[in-house]
Amino acid sequence: MTDYILSGFLGGILAFIFSVPAIILEIKTRGQAKEVPLVISVKTIFGKQLKQMEVFWVGLLLHIVVGFLFGFFYIVFIQSTIGNIVGLSYGIVSLLTYSFFSWFVVNLILYPLIGMGVFAKKEGSHVWMETLVTHLLLGVALWLLIKHYQPFFFN
Repeated sequence: MTDYILSGFLGGILAFIFSVPAIILEIKTRGQAKEVPLVISVKTIFGKQLKQMEVFWVGLLLHIVVGFLFGFFYIVFIQSTIGNIVGLSYGIVSLLTYSFFSWFVVNLILYPLIGMGVFAKKEGSHVWMETLVTHLLLGVALWLLIKHYQPFFFN
């Protein structure tokens, strides 16, 4: 179980690191930025319209939670039959395949569940592309992190 938690935290930390430019922009503009890089602007959640400052914080929280889930479920993916078919465990091929797969899951299940619509169409027409780039970046970064540090549970 620690494998899952540790991998989840690695994903969450990476998501937070990727959100630093958005945090800096938000601080610099004092909450008036219309669009922030890599963090989805969640304007409504569960049918509730959010205020300008809530938009950023809910988007940031969602971004970090998705990063945590990305890392957590990567271990599930690798230990499944699908992970073994795709390629070398914890390799770049498996991480990019998983990144693409998780992008579909988030866009087809998570976003509709929280009221953003399929591929978050209610939040904007390019959100699908932003989330794809984010998932691929998470996949590459997690691969580099695993490759560089090689924590004991990845052996």
